[in-house]
Amino acid sequence: MKKLNINEMPEEIPVFPLSSTIFFPKTVLPLNIFEPRYKQMVEHAIKKQGLIGMIQAKQIEEEKNKISLFNIGCVGYIESHYKTPDGRYLINLKGVSRFKIIGEINNDCLYREFKVNYLDLKKEITNEDLKKVDVDELIDKTKKFFKLNQLSTDWKVVEKVSPDQLVNSLSMICPFTVSEKQRLLETDTLDDRNKVLNQIINFYLLGQATSDERIIH
Repeated sequence: MKKLNINEMPEEIPVFPLSSTIFFPKTVLPLNIFEPRYKQMVEHAIKKQGLIGMIQAKQIEEEKNKISLFNIGCVGYIESHYKTPDGRYLINLKGVSRFKIIGEINNDCLYREFKVNYLDLKKEITNEDLKKVDVDELIDKTKKFFKLNQLSTDWKVVEKVSPDQLVNSLSMICPFTVSEKQRLLETDTLDDRNKVLNQIINFYLLGQATSDERIIH
């Protein structure tokens, strides 16, 4: 596989549509690839620059028998890959940049390809951006949200990550709706994403509190 050159990102990329799955630049997304079309996509990507775009699916358009997609996703670089004895691919995608779909490319492949614009290649997170995230408040709030949803994680590890990793990782792993995840993905700055993340968690916590009040009274 050729070494990724961010300054020579291709205008066209293969895209893997998957609902309830988002990731961000500098995060890692593990995937278990077993469908023939996406195994072909991985094989082709490995021979080229190793790029695969992840985007959320909306619904199947009955007339075209194609999945309708959101306009914004994130492209990742195949950081590692392993082919299992039964023919599956286990890959780790390292996030490179969010992208916006410009149009679909006609091809002879089993998978779909799109012409895209990249949204993050020239953006850098500054110390000022990081300082805007109230890490302690977000972690405390998320602990309550995880307890509400009977989820567990290693909080000692979570508490050591950087503010941008915290916001992006929680946006990825929390059991939000497809539209809520898309809203997080489409935010352009860390500050905005942090605000949206807090709003969504507050919504669920408030809903639980309201429900408890009904039971008590």
